[in-house]
Amino acid sequence: MAEPDAPAAPRRRALARAPRASAPPPAAPVDRPPDLQPLRGRVEAVGEKYGYDAAHAAQVASLAGQLFRALATVHGLGPEWQAPLEHAALLHDIGYFVHAKRHHRHSRYLIRRDALLDDYPRPWRELVALVAGNHRRRPRPAPRSWSRERRGAAAALAAILRVADGLDYGHDGAARLLTARVRRGGLELAVAGLRLPALQRVLRKKAALFARTFALPVTFVPAPAGGLAAGAPEP
Repeated sequence: MAEPDAPAAPRRRALARAPRASAPPPAAPVDRPPDLQPLRGRVEAVGEKYGYDAAHAAQVASLAGQLFRALATVHGLGPEWQAPLEHAALLHDIGYFVHAKRHHRHSRYLIRRDALLDDYPRPWRELVALVAGNHRRRPRPAPRSWSRERRGAAAALAAILRVADGLDYGHDGAARLLTARVRRGGLELAVAGLRLPALQRVLRKKAALFARTFALPVTFVPAPAGGLAAGAPEP
């Protein structure tokens, strides 16, 4: 005679005790700025309100944008980060309206508080303020509440802004960035329009944060004969 089948209940209990595959953890949200380029006019209005040097601001913003594009493989940021960098460049000196001493701190304060920027998304307004304020002296660290991606971007943008600001140290708009190349463990910038021997000390100081941030010392060399080299940053 055949034996009766085993009861189903023990089998169900055994299945219940079997380990189940755990669901993968949710992906971390991407922390990147929206399209902020349409707000450039509002940013320039703030600069005009505080009597900024518009030519210097535009030159630094242009140089910062060129560096950002040329060094994409170094900083690893997407193109959406260029607008907040250029906005910080446009407003980095508005603190002179308050006082020349510690003007970088005043710039940061005005960017955070001025009502003309109330349409600027608050998280990215704070980023612009931090980057602008860090264009000189000891940089203020990003808040720990920010994502790792945003903290890293803030450090990278401030480092680029300092180099761009140094290239227009004389506020004369003379500098032209022709090439930006990573070679022999450092970054080499070929520049036209500057008396480099007289500015080397200033440029080294302004590039120190970049060297620390990316572990790439920066050297400034005269532009090669014959003008714009192949692969140079866009004007």
